[in-house]
Amino acid sequence: MDAFYVFIIRNDVWIYILCVLGLFWYGSELIRALSLLRRAMFGLERETGARLRNNALFFIVLLSAIAGLVYYVNSSIAPTLNPTLFRLPTPTPDIFATPLSSPTPLGTVENLAVPTPGLAPTVTLASQPNIPLIDEPVITDTQEIVVEGTPTAVPTPFVACTPDLTITGPRDGAIVSNLVTFNGTVDPPNFRFYELAANGPQTDGQWVSLLGTTVSQSVRNGFLGDANLSQWQPGPYLVRLTAVDSFGNPIGSCVIQITLNQ
Repeated sequence: MDAFYVFIIRNDVWIYILCVLGLFWYGSELIRALSLLRRAMFGLERETGARLRNNALFFIVLLSAIAGLVYYVNSSIAPTLNPTLFRLPTPTPDIFATPLSSPTPLGTVENLAVPTPGLAPTVTLASQPNIPLIDEPVITDTQEIVVEGTPTAVPTPFVACTPDLTITGPRDGAIVSNLVTFNGTVDPPNFRFYELAANGPQTDGQWVSLLGTTVSQSVRNGFLGDANLSQWQPGPYLVRLTAVDSFGNPIGSCVIQITLNQ
């Protein structure tokens, strides 16, 4: 049944449009049937008019009931559903299509291993002939070069909304209530997963996950997740969208402020 509710919520706009078009069509059919009944002089004409009138009334009632069901699901059932039901399934990673970042350290080791044999004659033989070939300074220099060439520095994460990491809905400063749908973009370089968290009156000054999990699928101007805030205390909240790279380091964060109004 939850899958049925999710289908209605995701397609409610199209259902409303079809219901309105159907009501318009069968409303005109009802008017035509009533006009035919008023002008009917023979039994066959009256039977035709009655059949058209009954069909039009049936579909008008049916389409009205469908529209009422969609409204009821959106207003009463959607706030009680688990937000994870609205999350798109995570696709199976394709090892041939996903860019690999791990060869970087391996390539660094290869590049450092190649020039190592050239360091020994330069440092020891020409200027210090009395020092043996296997000498501590030579080993020390080689180790220092390896350490300097290894990419161990972690990039400093940024705290600002960028075209590759941003929340477009709700907008900064918006007033929201109950079920909140977040949209935006998470597609920075070397992306691994993202997380949505909030900080406000309900969280006692702590950052609390809005989705209950992380999402490993990049998004470009699309759906980030839904959060049911119907049981939260009203007031201002900070919402933070954080992206993490393939090494587990934060890439950056986009922070907006919303006001929860129950």
